[in-house]
Amino acid sequence: MADTDITNLDIRYLSHAALQLPGGGELYYEDRGEGPVITLLNNFYIVSPVWRNFTDQLENRFRLVSYDLRNQGASSPGTDPVTFKDHVEDVRRLLDHLGIEKTYLVGTSISTLIARDFANTYPESVAGLVLVGLAFSPNGSLRRKLMTRSWLASLEAGSTKQLFDLLYPLVFCDQMVNSGGSAAYLALRDNFLALLSNTSIRENLLASLDVDDDPEDLARLQPPTLIINGDGEFVWSASMVEEALALIPDATAVTLKRAGHVPFFDDPAGFQKAITEFVRRLEAVQALPAAAQHI
Repeated sequence: MADTDITNLDIRYLSHAALQLPGGGELYYEDRGEGPVITLLNNFYIVSPVWRNFTDQLENRFRLVSYDLRNQGASSPGTDPVTFKDHVEDVRRLLDHLGIEKTYLVGTSISTLIARDFANTYPESVAGLVLVGLAFSPNGSLRRKLMTRSWLASLEAGSTKQLFDLLYPLVFCDQMVNSGGSAAYLALRDNFLALLSNTSIRENLLASLDVDDDPEDLARLQPPTLIINGDGEFVWSASMVEEALALIPDATAVTLKRAGHVPFFDDPAGFQKAITEFVRRLEAVQALPAAAQHI
């Protein structure tokens, strides 16, 4: 059962921290807590303040960095069209700005692709990789791109409300939708419409069509990797998890019961427990003498 009231999410912008980007854009970011660094990557439909509702236990143990994507929420894109590579490089820019040499990287939904590509481009900067409700496949890109094109068509035909109505019963699990009823639907819809524009969603979806779900990119991952899915996940099956685990050199998986595509909404405690155990295990290994790490 979820321990966060999703009808009353805290979505306030509490700081005015911003990183200036090439081309005139900027990134809004939040930096809180102390300890090993965990960087949280938004998907295209949530903004940085949303993470505060699902990371209170993590904040007590770790330093958490989150930010709005460059054309999302309180961030701005600059003058040029946003590319998927921009999102990957923005992670690098933000870590450099904050003086962070190494981070645990958490991606959710489409930002699992940002996390994957960042880890493959800058493996020395990633202590561990957490992929939550993956949007991409270990078998190739076709299905994701077909879904993305259908979401773009919905957006063009009926604006952000029609897109939300399409996504809501897919993203959230049966238990959440039925127990939350109209109150949860309306609260999440109102937040969605207030925080996200047709233009920013469209541009991000179009950018995502330019990146591929190449299985070899999973095989190239060097950092230890944790996959977290809900058992009500609409994109991945159990067999896809098995295929990904066979491809990634050092990977484990956790499935959260009664949870969907964004399992931190359904089970914040289970989500945080899985990440805490993953980070603590890796930190313990790093604390060992170099010779003992390979035994």
